[in-house]
Amino acid sequence: MLDNLLSQVGLVLGGVVLALILLVILTVKNLIVIVPPNIAAIITGRKRISEDGGTVGYRTVMGGRTMRIPIIEQVNWLSLSTIPLELSVEDAFSKGNIPLTVKAIANVKIASDPEVVFNNAVERLLGKNINQIEALARETLTGNLRGVLAKLTPEEVNEDRLGFAKHLSDEADHDLKKLGLQLDVLKIQHVADRVGYLAAIGEKRTAEALRDAEIAKASAVAETRQKQAEARKIAEVAMAENEAEIKQRQAAARQLAEVADAEAASQIQ
Repeated sequence: MLDNLLSQVGLVLGGVVLALILLVILTVKNLIVIVPPNIAAIITGRKRISEDGGTVGYRTVMGGRTMRIPIIEQVNWLSLSTIPLELSVEDAFSKGNIPLTVKAIANVKIASDPEVVFNNAVERLLGKNINQIEALARETLTGNLRGVLAKLTPEEVNEDRLGFAKHLSDEADHDLKKLGLQLDVLKIQHVADRVGYLAAIGEKRTAEALRDAEIAKASAVAETRQKQAEARKIAEVAMAENEAEIKQRQAAARQLAEVADAEAASQIQ
């Protein structure tokens, strides 16, 4: 009887100890927040002073771990991973009112630095899913794309795509920072127009290149012929001078021979 009682007491005590251990584990788990390197933890519930001197009701941790106060503080998450975007505008007017179709690709992400820009992301993007953030970034960049197109000629857009991309990056930077985003990569993939303006420009420049090549070829042929004529003239002059010199020497030789014959005849007499 006593043995059974002791056994039951032991089981109860073991259960209590196990429950206490589980309670400690759960408590520690709720206290410690582990943050992956590609995610920012937004811990809300207590106010603090930010770098710009303002007061915010949250603190952030990017990678690593931190402690939180259960019940008082709540943890939210923001992904810092790259968001790929495909951008496309059709019949957007360029400088000179030529409508262009432009396709581009871009990579954006939530800006982790400086703090003031990241705070914009916390205030504007927290609670939004990746599709909502992607749509917001695409809408912003598309608007900037139309704005930059209006400032550039079709030739500038099509022929200097790196310069066009830089103009777009500079134009979008301010608007993206307001959202707490930053632009990592931007590439212009395709530029076209429905009215055939770019094709006409290309054909014109091809014709100009062919014309310049024909002119250069004709100039080269003319120069070659001129040099050949000059060479023939020089050769003819040299031959004439050579013949004159030969005749002069022959005449001098005949004169010397005649003088010698005359002297010989006078000596015989």
